[in-house]
Amino acid sequence: MDMEAASVTMTDLQLKMTSICADVLNRSTLGPDEDLVALGMDSVAAVEIVTRVETAYGVDVVDVIFDNPTVNRLCDLVGATAGSDSTHA
Repeated sequence: MDMEAASVTMTDLQLKMTSICADVLNRSTLGPDEDLVALGMDSVAAVEIVTRVETAYGVDVVDVIFDNPTVNRLCDLVGATAGSDSTHA
């Protein structure tokens, strides 16, 4: 699924998270349920994704990045955490 087609039904959080992950993994397309590790996420890429997510949303996903290696799973975590802290949205 390409990002343009997916953008019709994706939330702003999903679009931003897809953009972050696709950019770090140097991919032009990235589905929301694709396994980031299978797409080439190594520890260096994981650190970059964690840093960008924390900068954008104030949520530290370092402890779960390999347990939740899809855009949708990361969005669920960020949404739940950011939703409980109104200073980061």
